[in-house]
Amino acid sequence: MSNLKSIAQPVSLSRLAYNALLKSILSGQMHPKEIYNEMLLAKELGISRTPVREALLELSVQGLVTFLPRKGVIVNQFKNKDINEIFEVRRAIEGRAVEKLASLSPPPDLGDIEKTLYKQRKSGDKGDFISFLDADRDYHVILSKLTGNSRIVAISETLRNMIHLMGTRALMLSGRAEEVINEHELIVKAIRSRESRKARESMNDHLLKSELAVKEAYQRKLGGEDLEE
Repeated sequence: MSNLKSIAQPVSLSRLAYNALLKSILSGQMHPKEIYNEMLLAKELGISRTPVREALLELSVQGLVTFLPRKGVIVNQFKNKDINEIFEVRRAIEGRAVEKLASLSPPPDLGDIEKTLYKQRKSGDKGDFISFLDADRDYHVILSKLTGNSRIVAISETLRNMIHLMGTRALMLSGRAEEVINEHELIVKAIRSRESRKARESMNDHLLKSELAVKEAYQRKLGGEDLEE
């Protein structure tokens, strides 16, 4: 044996396109209801159309974009039904996750969770909502991973980009960032004290308030009109 190290494979063009498009969607650079042409997107990224289409297909599966036949793609505008369904799933999955964590023996190591809380506080003080949401996403994903249940993790991963996109608008509401941190801390406190019922109630309360904040933010964007069903 020559003991040669394996050569790192370069990131595929479709993955690079996916990352670039996802960043544009989550940051609001790509707007809902505006139609985007695959060829023009490819030209902007400086690559061929095929990897861009592959990236858009993945984003479509995640519920972030929709293909319009012979026209292009649009970034999805979440409706009331979408918000209701996503938060219903989150309460079922994440409520159970923290309930389980609070009942584990020995208790789980929450060191990484504390790091996300620190990052949220720091980002909130600076008004850096992008970093705040990154930490928020890490908080919820780490909690899911600590359960050791791969299916809970998979569902959380599937929803995380839609949650991020919704959260971007909700955080614009005055005081919501600080409320999120306080709610996150209550959940961690319940897990540490091994109060499984309290942990679930705290998570459900957090998700209910987040759902209401998302709906309020979208209604403000619509000029006070009700969200479509």
